[in-house]
Amino acid sequence: MVFLFFVFIIFFKPNLAFAEEANKKVFVVPVNGEIDNGLSFFLQRQIRRAEKENASAIILEVNSNGGLVTASQEMKDALLKSKVRSIAFINGRALSAAALVSIACKNIYMAPGSEMGAATPITLIGGGVKAAEPKFVSAFEGEFGATAEARNREPSLAKAMVNPNHDSIEGICPRGEILTLTAESAFKHGYCDQITATLTAVLRAASLENSEVESIVPTSSEIIARYLTNPTVSTLLFTIAFWCMVIEFYIPGFGIFGILSIICFALFFGGHLFAYMAGFEILIIFVVGLVLLLLEIFVIPGFGLTGITGILCLCVSIIQLYGGFVEALYAIGYLLLYTAIAVYLIYKIAPKLGIFNFLILKEKMKTEEGFVAVAPDAHIDLLGLQGVTLSICRPSGIAKIGSERYDVVSEGDFIEKGEHIIVKKVDGNKIVVKKMEA
Repeated sequence: MVFLFFVFIIFFKPNLAFAEEANKKVFVVPVNGEIDNGLSFFLQRQIRRAEKENASAIILEVNSNGGLVTASQEMKDALLKSKVRSIAFINGRALSAAALVSIACKNIYMAPGSEMGAATPITLIGGGVKAAEPKFVSAFEGEFGATAEARNREPSLAKAMVNPNHDSIEGICPRGEILTLTAESAFKHGYCDQITATLTAVLRAASLENSEVESIVPTSSEIIARYLTNPTVSTLLFTIAFWCMVIEFYIPGFGIFGILSIICFALFFGGHLFAYMAGFEILIIFVVGLVLLLLEIFVIPGFGLTGITGILCLCVSIIQLYGGFVEALYAIGYLLLYTAIAVYLIYKIAPKLGIFNFLILKEKMKTEEGFVAVAPDAHIDLLGLQGVTLSICRPSGIAKIGSERYDVVSEGDFIEKGEHIIVKKVDGNKIVVKKMEA
C-alpha cells in the first residue's frame, strides 16, 4: 500500500500542480491613453495585488501613443522586479513611453496592424515641442537597450526606437530614421511572441486558457486622481489656487477667492496624495513654507531668514510633487504662462463683464458735494515736531505727534513701535519721519 501511495504521488502530482495553476487568476490591465503618473500608480497597485494573490500572469492591453518618461520608467521598473509573469498585448499601438512599458514585459503579443517604437523623447515648450537634449536621448536609449537585454531581446533594435543615429538595420530601418516595428517585423525579430487578434487568442498562446480572467477597471477615485495629476491640470489648479490666495489677502474678510483657493489646493494635493506621488510630509513642508512667507510679508519687517526659509520650503515641496527639478521648472514656467494669459484676459474682458466691480470704486467725489483734496500745506505745521510710533513703520505706519494720530512714512530704515521720531519732511498728506538718535 505504501508503494502504491508513492506511485500515485509521483505520477499524479504534476497533474495536481497543473490543476492548481489552472485555477489561478490572470489580471487584464488596460494601458490606454497617455502614460502618466496616475496610470503608473494604477499599474503598480495591480502588480502588487497580483503578487499578493499569487496570480498566474498580468496582461497589459496596450494602446497608447506614449506620455511621461518618468511614469514609463516607474512602470518598467515595477514590471522587471515583479515575480508575476507579465504579458503585453499591443492592440493598436505602443509608441514612445508605451514601447518601453511593453518591452519590459516577459512576453509580447501584437494584434494584426499594430505597431511599436518611435520613442525619441521630446520636450514640451509652450504650445509646441522640440527634441530633447542629446544627453537625455542617450540616457533613454540606454534604458531601452537595458530593458531589452533584461528580457533577452536584441538591444540594438530597442535603441533604434530612440536614437536615429544607429547602424542601418537591413530590411527594417535605415540609418538616420527612428525604428517603428509592425506586428510582422516585430515577430520576425523577436519582439513579438505571436500575432494574435484577440485576448482569448493571447490566453491560448500563453497557455493560460484555463485560468480565471479578471479584467481590471480603474475605480472612479483612480480616474479622478489620474486626471488631477495630469501635468497640465495640476499646474492649472496650482496657479488658480495661488493667485486666488493672493487676491484674498488684499480683500477684507473671507470670500469667494479664499474658498476657491482652498478647493483648488485640496484638489491639487489630494490627487497627488491619493496617487502616492506625494506624502503628507510634502504637504506639511508646503504649508510651513507658505506660513513663513506670509509672516515675512505681513508681520516681520525686512526680508531675512524667515522669508528665505519659506521660499526654500515651497521650492522643495514643488520639486518633490513634480518628481524632479526639471519637471518643477516646467511647472513654474506653465504657472507664469497661465498667469500672463489670465492677467491679459482680466485686463481685456473683466471691465466689460463687470465681474470685478466690487474691487473698483466708481463713485465720483465732486467738490460740489463737499469732497476736497488735501492742501499742499495741510500738515506743514508738523515739520520739526517730535512724536512716538504707534505701530511698526515698514516704511509706512502710524505715529502720535502732539495729541493726534497720523499716517507717516519712515525715511529709509524700518522703525519699531514705541520709538521716538521727528518729522523731517511734509509733502501734502505725506509725512516723512526719522528715528531720533539716543
